Amino acid sequence: MYLIHGILSMFAIGLAFLHKTNLGSHGLIRLTGDWEFDIFLGLLIYSLLFMAGWLTARIRPLAMLKQVLEHIFHHELSVWLHRLNIIAVILVFIHVQLIGYMTNIYAYMLLFDLYSAATAIAYCVKKIHDYRFLPAGKLISKRELKDNFFEFKIQVPHLNFRKIQAGDYIFIRIPHQSGLRELHPFSVVNQVTDNNVITLAIRGDGDFTKKIQAINIGELIQVDGGYGRFNTLISENSGDRLVLITGGTGIVPMLAIIDAHPERDMTLFYAVHASNDQLYVSQLNHWANTRPNLTVHIQTGRFTPADELKTIRANRSTFLISGPYALGKNWVHVLKQQHVAANKYYYEEFNW
Repeated sequence: MYLIHGILSMFAIGLAFLHKTNLGSHGLIRLTGDWEFDIFLGLLIYSLLFMAGWLTARIRPLAMLKQVLEHIFHHELSVWLHRLNIIAVILVFIHVQLIGYMTNIYAYMLLFDLYSAATAIAYCVKKIHDYRFLPAGKLISKRELKDNFFEFKIQVPHLNFRKIQAGDYIFIRIPHQSGLRELHPFSVVNQVTDNNVITLAIRGDGDFTKKIQAINIGELIQVDGGYGRFNTLISENSGDRLVLITGGTGIVPMLAIIDAHPERDMTLFYAVHASNDQLYVSQLNHWANTRPNLTVHIQTGRFTPADELKTIRANRSTFLISGPYALGKNWVHVLKQQHVAANKYYYEEFNW
């Protein structure tokens, strides 16, 4: 949906450019039109670099530029800059109200105004919900898994957790900490049960993830979620063996899936760049030793998908993939070559 949103936005800006170059105007009509177009165009360029992880993951120079500029444009600043879209939309609304021949088309203007009002109300309701009524919990545990990598346990009382399913991710915000007040996504490590505890494993890659390492036990944390497609795919293919393919921090949602489905036949392929990058290996080995229907493969360096698929009945398997772009791209390419149906695999990129 993020991708569809981005494509539709670029298409709309393209139409705005055609409108701008082919229809002349003057005075305040032209001024509001020029301002909103410039804001949209500037935010498009900014978003392609900072908010389109699917693009920077594929173009190395853009990823390097993003890493340099992230020291200036932090996560919270990026979110606030993105809100300039609101100003641009208001300018569009004013722009249309100033065009005399448009305001004379009463039916169109009624529809335009009603649609604008409905959108504004929906937006405000969502934002009020996000900042005032999101479920709130407290940090009850924090431990360092390894250098620059922490595990957090958040207990959220009085919340129905049925909507947070194994493999989901959630958004969290810490309203009383500067730089952590905007929602940020993280995958959930555990199967959330009646104890109302959510476990997150967070590596300090960016400004948000580094700052969160310093929060204290008892800190108030708001939660939005869960979201994700893994559980849907698992349910839709209930008779299949689950093949979990992951690397690096992509292991996080897979832990919850393994924990939540002890009855399912599973094979895990977990690749890391170096042995000290491995996470929760003791837990994985414990499951592998106590569950005969679970096979765990952990290695340093990439697996070769074509070779591994020779040991698996691909037509009776569902493939869940998470982690680095190169890993996901490689596996998806081979699965397509093997004519695995599109509803039998899903790759969740860790990009935002």
